[in-house]
Amino acid sequence: MFFLSRSRLLALSCSVACFAPTVSVAQDTQSVFAIPAQKLTSALTAFSRQTGLHVAFDGKVADTLRSAPLYGKMDNFKALHKLVGKNSFKIDASNPNFITLRTQKTKGSHTTEANSEDNLTVQGHRRELRTKRNFAGVVDSMVYDDLSNLGGATSIAQMLTQLPGVTGIRNGDEPRYISVRGVSSDLNQTTLDGITLASISDGGSIRRRVNLQNIPAEMTGEDSIYKTFTAEQDGGAIGADIEMHSRSAFDHKGLYKYINAYGIYGTEKGSAGANRIKGMSPHFGQGAKVVFSDRFGKDKEFGIVTSFRYQQRTRNTTKKWQQDSYNYYDANGKVLKPNDPSTPGWNGMTAPRYVDGGSYSNTLSTLGGATRLEWHPKNTGLTASLMGYAYQRWEDSFMEHNEYLLDEAPAYKLNGKTHYINPAVIDQTPTSGREYIYRARTIGRKDNWKMNTNGVLGDLGWHDNISTLKLRAGYTWEDYFDHEPYVAARAYPNESPDSAVLADYTIDKNNVANLVNISDMNKLLNSGYKYQYVQQEYDRDHEGLANVRLDYTRNLKANSHGFGFATGFEWRGLNATNSSDQLWYNPGGNASSSMFIPNMKNPNGPFFDLTNFPWDKQTLDVNKSRQYTELAYFRYKEQLFDGYVSLHYKWRHSELIAGVRADAVNFNAYIPETDGSNATGNINKKNGGYINPLPSLTFVHEFPQELILHAVYSQSVGRPQPTDLAQAQQLSCGNNNDIQAGDVNCTLSRGNPNLKPREAQNFDASLDKFFNRGRAVLSVAYFNKIIKHDIYKTRSTELIDDQLTYVTQPRNSNTSTLMGVEVSFVNRNIRGPWKQSFDINASGTWMRGRMTYEGVGVSYKLHQLVEQPKYVFNGSVTWHIPQIRGAIKASFDYSAKYLEGLNDDPTQMYGYGSQPDLSIGAWHDITDDLRIKYQVSNLAGSHTRMYYGQHLNRLEAKENYGRSIYFELVYN
Repeated sequence: MFFLSRSRLLALSCSVACFAPTVSVAQDTQSVFAIPAQKLTSALTAFSRQTGLHVAFDGKVADTLRSAPLYGKMDNFKALHKLVGKNSFKIDASNPNFITLRTQKTKGSHTTEANSEDNLTVQGHRRELRTKRNFAGVVDSMVYDDLSNLGGATSIAQMLTQLPGVTGIRNGDEPRYISVRGVSSDLNQTTLDGITLASISDGGSIRRRVNLQNIPAEMTGEDSIYKTFTAEQDGGAIGADIEMHSRSAFDHKGLYKYINAYGIYGTEKGSAGANRIKGMSPHFGQGAKVVFSDRFGKDKEFGIVTSFRYQQRTRNTTKKWQQDSYNYYDANGKVLKPNDPSTPGWNGMTAPRYVDGGSYSNTLSTLGGATRLEWHPKNTGLTASLMGYAYQRWEDSFMEHNEYLLDEAPAYKLNGKTHYINPAVIDQTPTSGREYIYRARTIGRKDNWKMNTNGVLGDLGWHDNISTLKLRAGYTWEDYFDHEPYVAARAYPNESPDSAVLADYTIDKNNVANLVNISDMNKLLNSGYKYQYVQQEYDRDHEGLANVRLDYTRNLKANSHGFGFATGFEWRGLNATNSSDQLWYNPGGNASSSMFIPNMKNPNGPFFDLTNFPWDKQTLDVNKSRQYTELAYFRYKEQLFDGYVSLHYKWRHSELIAGVRADAVNFNAYIPETDGSNATGNINKKNGGYINPLPSLTFVHEFPQELILHAVYSQSVGRPQPTDLAQAQQLSCGNNNDIQAGDVNCTLSRGNPNLKPREAQNFDASLDKFFNRGRAVLSVAYFNKIIKHDIYKTRSTELIDDQLTYVTQPRNSNTSTLMGVEVSFVNRNIRGPWKQSFDINASGTWMRGRMTYEGVGVSYKLHQLVEQPKYVFNGSVTWHIPQIRGAIKASFDYSAKYLEGLNDDPTQMYGYGSQPDLSIGAWHDITDDLRIKYQVSNLAGSHTRMYYGQHLNRLEAKENYGRSIYFELVYN
């Protein structure tokens, strides 16, 4: 890397082999050239494209010079000398991966470390567009840059949400997974250096979606989302092939060091630090990131790069649930019969029947690192690397949840006679009032979970001027542990004048009811709370995945023409186990002694003192505990065998690729045996498998003026989730994602070992226009997917153990379709006045899905797929200000509402509302080595909202996480 004065325009021209297995193309010694005499800037761009070498130069100087003509086959460096001639450049090839052309007058000029950021950023942007330009299909990339990425971009998931067509599937205030072009995150294929990653997803479930929240951004270099598929890529992707590439020591000439320490402030104050919850800060967090890289050996043929991450932050949340359950009164405050606004006499004002809210206090921590060793011996064509990583993410969480059923017709008994209270509502206005509490329920839950993410990856490659051969192998594994105590109690206050407890409510503009005051908290606490649920769970889940693949290519270099081919073989073995020791205690005892009145008002009501809860005084239900423990166990083993052949023919401006991949899977599912509802203690083994030939055809043509057309047809599969196949029925009450409004507080999930894999036909076409000397692109893409045997999960409501319970089970549907149009615009280094510049990255995607699924005896047609919003807008704008040696950056992403799950009753389908997210940050250098960065996440203060109904038009709940403010000090 080199440094130039900030007043100059830096141009970087570079190219790589299209999508053959990764090798070091910089070591190719000869190329065939056809470069006529022209402006030196465009000649160097052509040279870079024809050789695959990265060339950095001062574009302002090169624009004034003319190149020498260059034809025939010759040594790359000799050819570069001939091309440049005796112009005002000196060739610096000390780093053969990044050749620098230095102007003679910059030899003695002062350079600063601050200048290096500009070059790092330009190089990163060029790498993103280089990948897009050289892949025959449709791809978008993001390069992590230590100095210009802000503190909020802590994971791969957060980075990728800025790319076209990407929706962040959130976990609280951060994305955990990504949906690409409206296809569920379960249908992405995710690799690191070509090796498929093991992943345990939500709450320890074993699914194929990789938790990108667990992968620190600084561990990788370039991360790409491939939206079209060739035979070289894994066939198990309908949404996208997400390829992450680990950092390389050969990205730098020698020693590189980066240290970042930062503080975090969260604006949302929960009950942490109060209400007998110890050891949790209500607002503050901190973190550190370190990257070290160096090269050594006689010819600098060895490299080492290591990264480290620590972070602890508090994420507090308030959550409100809302059910379609209201009271309608007449002018005298008496409930209508029937209790419906269409009944004559309604006073025109709505009063809530349920008021439901919760407070969550979470401390989230991450610790871990990665190290990669590399070997690139000089003039041998060999490359090798070995990498290991280990990260741990854990959470300490308290949930305090209160729910109130407000009485529509309050009454009490005195001397055996029932007395009805009138009015039932007091001081009612359109937005407030007071009602009697008929039933109060308090829920307390504490989670202490941790997830370990680990991997060991290695590769050995060889190449010459025509062929490449690469062997890759790796083993990745994740472990999940969670201890979750859960307690629920309810009380029915006496509504006599001496004992009645009243609730003051307000109704906001979203028609969500908030309880703002309880008339007498002591009366409520002493109104006879009885345990409804008392339980503890100890979850343990493990997934290990071994992966070996061998790939060979011939005549597929960036400058190759004529016939070429790629072939390869892959084996994967997956072994996953889920177990949960569940302790269920007898309910019904007096709960008031374990409860207290908090010193906060949101949510109103008594809380459980879970820290000092008397577990030793509870009576264990031995049979129920054994039953649920046995039902929670499952094991899943899978082997995949893949082989492919891909034939390429490349003309001067066109390329045709035809290939086929054989995708073969066999699995064993070990499921607890039941006699209908109870576990027998035996384990049933179910076998299955399938093989799918997956053809693909790709055509790309480059028109004049750097206009490139891509047209792709491919077939791919969506493999069923291990939990969909192997899981026996499992009951969960009070889980964060399952708590619903009103009485529905439990979820029973069942697997389906007879599921068929999805089969997709994918049609894609895109037109890319590159300009601004390779710094900019305007892209328009159309996509259409026809998905056979689509899999969906329905949710029905059943009465189990006298408790309303959501029952979920996966099923195959009829054919689903998805089509859309995606437009993206990227332009880097747009020159402004006073030496300032701008980077713009913006995209918009429109999608339309069609799906038919079977409810209870009825077939329903939907105009949306699961996790498919109708619109997605993403992007960022960076304003570089040399006067302050810094920049200001705003990033945004927006997705329209989307389905999260289906229901046998379409009026009970559920999903997320539209989610805008705006973050703004800035940085400036205070010395040549020190930089300060600032960021505010969720600047607009948007809330997460859950809706239900066939059109997701009824609000179910809303969450508020507040804003997160980062302050960073960087040494580089």
